[in-house]
Amino acid sequence: MNTVQHVLDINPRLESEMLTLIALMKQNKPAIRDIVIGCSRHDAHIRTAYQFKTLWEAYGGPFGDGGQVLAVVDWNERAKSFNKYIRRINRHNPDAFVALGATEGFEQVMRRLHRLTDIKAHRTYVMSTLASQSMISSGGMFIFEGMRGITPFGHDFVVEGGMLQVNGRRRAEVQINRLI
Repeated sequence: MNTVQHVLDINPRLESEMLTLIALMKQNKPAIRDIVIGCSRHDAHIRTAYQFKTLWEAYGGPFGDGGQVLAVVDWNERAKSFNKYIRRINRHNPDAFVALGATEGFEQVMRRLHRLTDIKAHRTYVMSTLASQSMISSGGMFIFEGMRGITPFGHDFVVEGGMLQVNGRRRAEVQINRLI
């Protein structure tokens, strides 16, 4: 499937979630310009990763004039070894790592990133599919500490003290208008 096929037909709820995540990332200091996107190896998640790539290249970066996606890495959540995925993510030394997909594979990716690279949770941003307290609890407090993302209801969150802390106000309405 080519890139053009991946980015067609973004559903409005998903687009809103992606733009909200971009707005959250734009608040980071130091500014985020270059990212790597990671996802589970399922057609829907790969399509979403390429949709996010398109939006980041249009609205991301420190000034909202477009950021750079260094790679899109998809992983098999049932792989015996995640080392090749970690090498692909780490090879580019991104400012941030953006992830989506199933919690099972992502937990393995985060464990290895934490242990083997400088890409820690505070440089990781996730879509709502990975807003999971049970994953954070089973993966270990320090593996996910500082990770940020968006809940299924459009709120942003951060992992602090091993707990997913949700901010009460929705950023979508406020931040999306600043992007466009």
